[in-house]
Amino acid sequence: MKLEIQFTRLALATKAVVAAAGLLVATTPAFAGAGIVNTTVTALAPNVSYSTAGARPLVTYIGYLVTIGSDVGNTNTINNIVFTGAASATDSAEKPAFFSADGATCTATNADQTAISCTIGQLRAGQAYPTFAVFFKAPVKAVNGVADNPTEDAAKFSGITYYAEGTGGVQSPPQNSTVLWGAADVLLGTPSPVNVKSSVPKSGGSFFTGSGVTTSADPFATAVTVPSAATYTAEASIDEATFVSALTVDESGRPVTLNCANFTPCYSSAVTVPGTFGFLTVVLRQDASTINSGVKIGSVNIWYDGSGEPGDSYNGYLGMCPNATTPLSDRPCIAASKFYRNKSVSGWTTELDGDFEWTIITNKNGGFKVGV
Repeated sequence: MKLEIQFTRLALATKAVVAAAGLLVATTPAFAGAGIVNTTVTALAPNVSYSTAGARPLVTYIGYLVTIGSDVGNTNTINNIVFTGAASATDSAEKPAFFSADGATCTATNADQTAISCTIGQLRAGQAYPTFAVFFKAPVKAVNGVADNPTEDAAKFSGITYYAEGTGGVQSPPQNSTVLWGAADVLLGTPSPVNVKSSVPKSGGSFFTGSGVTTSADPFATAVTVPSAATYTAEASIDEATFVSALTVDESGRPVTLNCANFTPCYSSAVTVPGTFGFLTVVLRQDASTINSGVKIGSVNIWYDGSGEPGDSYNGYLGMCPNATTPLSDRPCIAASKFYRNKSVSGWTTELDGDFEWTIITNKNGGFKVGV
């Protein structure tokens, strides 16, 4: 069997990085008697999966980057700046709900938590408020005859930045001002439940394909836990597919062929998580219905390709971690492997009966393949 997981961490320090990724930036200046306020709102990711409901709910996030600044040509300090916005979807039955703000104080202002208000305060002439991010929980898809087909449904975010200039004397009385802004639409939904996309707040998140566990109809599952971090993640994704064989190289550059022999079929899982974290936790599950007769979990190796990681050229099979919470410094490792042979195994459920499971912890980027 071959299973591939790829991790990429991206620097998100500036708005220019986001713009370079091809995201639409909405910027509108507001003109007043003695000042201009510029507001820029950028979607962190162009596509986000729907959240799901049920016994094992999946929560995904729609994120936006917000920059507010007093124009360099201003002469007065601008006071009482308040950023407001409201999120919606093409299908009005779907409600993106405010979750958090990273870098600003924001609160929901209506009952369904689709509208927010963020206090910015005062900016001197030419001063910019530190760029911040706001996150909404993606809605659960409503199948009701409205925007039900792929690419028809999108999340929308728009609003007004309010401000009032301070008085400069009799000849310059206070003047209230507003600036309208709007962000690019974020496409809701992916082609299948084995492709999951989400922005991630600083508080982290857990994401998985399908229902998170395997079934005969969905025989492979990938779950990724992103811990809390110093900053948000623009777009985390999981994308699974089947494969037969793969040609790779070891760290010496020698070709290695990984063939699918243990499972029918074998699966690959590409995982991308921008950002820097203590370590990511990846859980891979293979359904019992796809495990060839006689195959034991101990005979299934996991191959790591670290050639794309700066300063790390290790390519080879992974070993076990020192313990369940300590990754190796130079490569990922297997924190645990489990065969759910019967009810006596911890964590066993009817859905997991007979399944194989691997838990990988990693602070490195790279590709993972599960083969012979």
